[in-house]
Amino acid sequence: MDKKKILIVEDDNYFREAICDLLKNKYDVSEAPNGKAAVEQISLNNFDLVLTDIQMPGFTGIELLEWSKKNKPVPIVIMTGFSMLLETKTAFDLGAAAFISKPFKNTELITTLAGLLKEPDSASAPKQNLEFCRVSIDEFVARSRIDFDVYIKLSETKSVKLVNKGEVIPTERVEYYKLKGIKHLHILKEDFPKLVNFNLNVTKIIKDRSDISAEKKLNFIKFTGEVLMEKVFVVGVDKQSFYDAQTFLNISMEVISESDEHVNLLSLLNRHSDHVYAHSVGVALYSVMVAKKMFFESSSVLFKLMTAGLYHDIGKKEIDREILEKPRHLHTKEERRIFETHVVRGQEILMKINGVSEDVAHLVSEHHEDMVGQGYPFAKKRNELHPLSKILQAVNIFIDLTLGIGGKAMSGANAVSYMEKIYDGRIDKNVLEAIKSIIEKT
Repeated sequence: MDKKKILIVEDDNYFREAICDLLKNKYDVSEAPNGKAAVEQISLNNFDLVLTDIQMPGFTGIELLEWSKKNKPVPIVIMTGFSMLLETKTAFDLGAAAFISKPFKNTELITTLAGLLKEPDSASAPKQNLEFCRVSIDEFVARSRIDFDVYIKLSETKSVKLVNKGEVIPTERVEYYKLKGIKHLHILKEDFPKLVNFNLNVTKIIKDRSDISAEKKLNFIKFTGEVLMEKVFVVGVDKQSFYDAQTFLNISMEVISESDEHVNLLSLLNRHSDHVYAHSVGVALYSVMVAKKMFFESSSVLFKLMTAGLYHDIGKKEIDREILEKPRHLHTKEERRIFETHVVRGQEILMKINGVSEDVAHLVSEHHEDMVGQGYPFAKKRNELHPLSKILQAVNIFIDLTLGIGGKAMSGANAVSYMEKIYDGRIDKNVLEAIKSIIEKT
């Protein structure tokens, strides 16, 4: 059987020769040192596929793709990279057959070509249904080296790997893309724990003796999703902000549910009080929404804040339900003292849980402090508080009002008005403005 004919277009002589050596035993390989030479060869020969670099002097891979589309169509595979992000989008729009990111593994190239050429052995490498999560491009400004693959999604079904694990992304390129309006890239969901520094190595060692089934974990995630939609959506809240935060929370919950300790803890909180669990999910979600409005973009920071929101009332699991469900203004002095211990109890519980950072426990310890030193348990002043705990404190009040603890639930706008009147000075003004900004203007 005749070999398939492939043209390799690459201006780096060493790299071009290496690709030709790799493929020549399997294919009829021709080579071109630049785009103009490739045009000549394509004009005179019938190739089954062209593999070209995207950036070459004189005549780029994009220009070669445009020429081929108009004059002699042939499947073209683009070799690209993070520095060519915008050009990759253009190549996709022009109909590139596939993309492969430099530097690539030999097996990646061979599998890509075999799939496009519909070779019999290509069936042995089934196509993966990759699941992604969106990441702010700001994540890559401060990261000198990336410890996971980074992708760009060109459509709902098409993604291209731009950066391989271990590569360095030039900061100036990130800033350039931001100026061009690119806000997000994508990583695999399985790499999300690396992004947010959530270490599951310790908790995974107890899986062999786990009493939590996969079905229970899935039900736990499903239940949390139902809580979000049925109890936590606040009337008047911006739907896009809600959806973005919900997406982040869902991915975070999938990560957390890999730990038996976390599933046990949250399930216990839910069994102790339906309202406390719904309230906790609400604080987690809206804290992320508010933080984003305040330009906190780091997934690691958002994950810590989300986790703190989820666990901020975990200390209540040790308090009698009668006290929890009794309106605060009806508490006796002793009941108030017991109720307020939930903050310290929560901090102590979290310090013993694998995968929970000290930062999260610290935020939980401050979620009832305020800006004038009248909060509890330590009556800290404004300048003593963690910037994120100010968000947690204000959102905690907002969710109390909108879920209707001890009274009728308020709309988002009414809750903000109430906070401005009753909590004036006790809530950070910037946080309050951020909460107002997630309320749709009517």
